[in-house]
Amino acid sequence: MNTTEIDFNNHPCFSKDAHTKYGRVHLPVAPRCNMQCNFCNRKFDCVNESRPGVTSTVLTPPQALAYLDHVLERQPEISVVGIAGPGDPFANPEETMQTLRLVLRLPRKKERDNSLPIL
Repeated sequence: MNTTEIDFNNHPCFSKDAHTKYGRVHLPVAPRCNMQCNFCNRKFDCVNESRPGVTSTVLTPPQALAYLDHVLERQPEISVVGIAGPGDPFANPEETMQTLRLVLRLPRKKERDNSLPIL
């Protein structure tokens, strides 16, 4: 099995120092969910909502890659890419895996030193 070690030193969620220097982006490519959580209302969406399960638009994997490219141009300190809903990434395996493959093919900027772990 081919594994790549992730450097958590630039991960804003797992490093005390990194959360002030680096950021993350969630790509909303997973519309379906196999859970029936009592607290989750995926129909509610407004500009002031930024919790998991809320998005204005579900993107296709190519759209997500274009969005990521746009975000990285403006926010080069992004070091983590995540797959988001409004559903569960594992309930959307085709969209999730296609997006991850596209992200992994992105050329890495030298100053990011092969960052962008995917969670």
